[in-house]
Formats: sequence, C-alpha cells, structure tokens
Amino acid sequence: MEKASGFPKFECVISNTNEEYDSEVETFFTALSSVMSDVGLLLLKDPQWIDNYKKILTYLQDLETSIILKRGVPDSEFLKSLLLAENPDDEILDVLLRAKDDIPAILTRAQTKARDVGTLYVRMSRIPRFADGFTVDRFQGLPHLRKVLWRRAVEYSKL
Repeated sequence: MEKASGFPKFECVISNTNEEYDSEVETFFTALSSVMSDVGLLLLKDPQWIDNYKKILTYLQDLETSIILKRGVPDSEFLKSLLLAENPDDEILDVLLRAKDDIPAILTRAQTKARDVGTLYVRMSRIPRFADGFTVDRFQGLPHLRKVLWRRAVEYSKL
C-alpha cells in the first residue's frame, strides 16, 4: 500500500504546520466555503432577504478570520434576532414539496452544510494544535445560523 506521505502537503496558517490534504482542518474550511457559496447563491436568488444574506456572509468570513488569527469572536447577534419566533416543526419533505422554486432546496442544503461545519468545528477543537482557533466562544453562532437558514426555508416554501 502506498503511503499518504508521498502526496504534497499544505501549510496550515492556524497551526503553522504542514498538513495532509485530507486533514480535518482542510475539510472544515472547505465545508465553510461551501456554506458561503450556497449563501452567495441565495443572495442572487432571494432578493427579499439580500441584507440578511450579506450579514450571514460577513459573519462566516469573520468566523474564518477569527479562527485563523485566533482573536476576536464574530458577532452573531443578528442571527439571534432572526430567531425570535417559534421554531418551525416542518419536515424537509414538506418544505421541498411545497416549494415553488429551488430556493427552499438551496436553504435546506445550506443549513445541512452549516450543521456539518459545526460538527467539524467541534472535532477541530479537540485537536491540541488547532484548539486555540476553535474555541467555544467562536462556535456560538453556528447553531443559530443553521436554525436561521432552516426557518427561512420553511417560510419561503409557504410564500
């Protein structure tokens, strides 16, 4: 069996180490970029919520910067303000069947990816060389983000 060490590595700005491309830190940032890409798509497709999507993108960029530079905590208060109403208990199937276009599907995908980002974040926090970047304080907005995206999917599917 061929060793993975023959593959090139990348310099990780968080740990200042050379990491394998299949490392969890690379997977985390790829997943974060994927969420940002979906939100960017929503920015173009759902103009009624354009300001919220811009704030979400700023939050995600601030989260990335905060993790890498190991300073500051991204402001997620606006996410909490979008969650003041009762949590919807709709099923994904109902939302997707009710949808009149692809926006609820994109929102559902984005909220699922946000959950994956949260899971990867917790894993990264357990690896000593990355733990300083992946703190509990920086994590706090991620569950709110997932809920905000899901709530918008439910609301939009009912329009």
